[in-house]
Amino acid sequence: MRTAVKLAAAVLIGIPLSGVAQAQPKLNCVKDVSYNKEFLSKFPDAGSACQEVMVVQGQKWVRFNAQVKQNKDHYITVDFLNTAGEHTSKPMTFAYTPDATLTLDNKKKDVKAASAVKEGDKVVIWVPESRFGLYAQPGAIESKHFALVGDDSTPR
Repeated sequence: MRTAVKLAAAVLIGIPLSGVAQAQPKLNCVKDVSYNKEFLSKFPDAGSACQEVMVVQGQKWVRFNAQVKQNKDHYITVDFLNTAGEHTSKPMTFAYTPDATLTLDNKKKDVKAASAVKEGDKVVIWVPESRFGLYAQPGAIESKHFALVGDDSTPR
């Protein structure tokens, strides 16, 4: 019986301590992010479309959700979605390299080759606070990024 009481006490003491060790303050998409000026000029609705802010290796990364409108010949056109899942601004077209990947916005967060993503798929896109560029994962500075080639729905 004494062992059970000691074990229960240890667990109850450990629960709050584990929360403190893992807790990171939740960052606000508007107050805690200084968006790159070039990015804001192309995407003025960034604050309302931001889904989450995460710090990776000391750098803030902003997560956006988008829906694929077209994907052809290494060009992908997406509509960014706000927190209610509604389309924002104009569609944007990005060029990508053959080895680029995207994370699907589904329960499993599947990663696919960018060329395999289809019209209508919802994808997760990360943007570093310090510069203009889109990435499949936060902290992926060395990975391939998607270069903006147009801020309209003009087919490429």
